[in-house]
Order: sequence, then C-alpha cells, then structure tokens
Amino acid sequence: MKSEYVTIYTHGFIYGYIDQVDNQKLSKLCIKNYKKIMSKNKNLTRSEDIVIPLNKEIKWIAKQMSDAYEDKFGTSLRMIEEGNHWAQVHYKNESTQFHNHPNVNIAGVYYVKVPKNSGDLILKYKKHELDRSQWCFPPEENKFILFNASMEHGVSPNQSDKPRVCISINFIINDKK
Repeated sequence: MKSEYVTIYTHGFIYGYIDQVDNQKLSKLCIKNYKKIMSKNKNLTRSEDIVIPLNKEIKWIAKQMSDAYEDKFGTSLRMIEEGNHWAQVHYKNESTQFHNHPNVNIAGVYYVKVPKNSGDLILKYKKHELDRSQWCFPPEENKFILFNASMEHGVSPNQSDKPRVCISINFIINDKK
C-alpha cells in the first residue's frame, strides 16, 4: 500500500489505495442496508448515513488507514467501533450535506463503488478569516482519504444512473506509544 500526505494551507489530508478488498461484497452489504439510516430527521446529515455491521473487511480497511497515518506521523489511529462507521449509497441526484464530525480527530472515507460522475468529496478550508476555499476530490474505487474531522465536508450530487458506494470511519489519535 502506498499513501501520500498533502498539506492544504493549515490543513492536511492523507490518501492512498487499498488492494485486496472484496468491493463487490461490500457494495452488496451497503446497498442491502440502504433503508437502515442513522436518523429519520432529514435535516441532519446522519439521515444520509447507513447502518452496516462491523465486519472483518471494514476492520481491515480501518487498519490500513491507520497504518498510512502512522507512516506519516509516527502515531496510529484507533477506530471508535460503536456508531462510528457507516456506509453511504448515493443514487442519482443524491448528495451529502456539509458537516463535520465532532468528538473525533480524523474522518476517513473508503470508496467501494464509483461510477463516472458520481459526486466528489468537497473539503472546505480557510486560507484566512474572510476566505472559504474548497478542494474537490473525485472518488476512485479502492481509494481512501483521511482528513481532520473538524473540517467541513460534503459530497456533490451523483450524476450517474448507478449508485456510488463508500464506507466512512471515524478515528481518534492513539496516544499510547
């Protein structure tokens, strides 16, 4: 596995690719659970998040993300297991509202199924107090991105007729040496 660290002004992110994941199996799991949303309140971003079971594949993906973080910073990440992993399945014209993740350090996304024109990850950041810049990341199958969980982020609408599927995972920085 190879990963890169890039700094966006005062913010940074890590991205890389994870091989040996059964994306077809994960995609079926996510789509099967599409109606099991975390919140019935459509005004909350959790209404876009799908409850999926924590299986060995998701734990392995989280481990690969943590290893990439440790390679760059010398400290690992710890996945918070209860309620801090979920799927998102975006059908045509679906997107994710801008939000952040309080009470955790790092947010991660792994792309399971990515048809062409299926929506970019958008990270908002400030260069200075009056600025609200953003960086757009086109998704790619097997790609992961880790970024500061307090950074505002969202997903642009899926313009494809096929669903876009990803797994999201929250982490805290492991203080144990």
